[in-house]
Amino acid sequence: MKTQLFAFPVALIFLIAACGGDDAKPAPTPTSGSTATNVATTAPSPATAVATATKSPSTPAADGTVDPLGAGDTETKTVQAQPGEFGGQALLKDVRMGVHPEVGGWDRLVFEFAGPNLPPATIGYVASASQCGSGAAVALKGAAVLNVRFSQAAAHNQSAQPTFVPKELPGPGTTILEAKASCDFEGVVNWAAGVKGKQSFKVTTFQNPTRLVIDVKQ
Repeated sequence: MKTQLFAFPVALIFLIAACGGDDAKPAPTPTSGSTATNVATTAPSPATAVATATKSPSTPAADGTVDPLGAGDTETKTVQAQPGEFGGQALLKDVRMGVHPEVGGWDRLVFEFAGPNLPPATIGYVASASQCGSGAAVALKGAAVLNVRFSQAAAHNQSAQPTFVPKELPGPGTTILEAKASCDFEGVVNWAAGVKGKQSFKVTTFQNPTRLVIDVKQ
């Protein structure tokens, strides 16, 4: 059998060669970041988002990434001690806030503790905030107060020196307007945040370092 050959005009060959260039290089494949895992509060893990559904464990998201699972709500949330029951008190090391654009935009409030222990916590909206002991009112900007209460915790060491000095923090300027410490006494550490309204929020916990993260919907 003979193979039939077709002659191409020289001009057509040059035209085909001219079409191959840098524009024809394939675009790089995008990569996606890791996200935290939503699990029930009864089964805490190194990366725990307080929610109603249970998912398979995954790598914890970084501070700058908002967990995309679930839109949050306004219900009070309870976080169990991690790992399990521990003795003594967890020391508060840092409190910080930021704005994140993921999933429609969130304001983030982070509580970081020294060591591996995360103390039990209750996070929810309250009618007003007050100082423990004296009962003096804590004035906050905004139309709603989001209260964060830790037990088995302290913000001072055995020498009564504070482990986190600022007692008031300005908000990032969108949804959380400010946050103030209201208690560090007999194993209770309490902070209250002034929020522009009763916005939906969700709670996530992380290890390495030990953190409790509250994301409030903008």
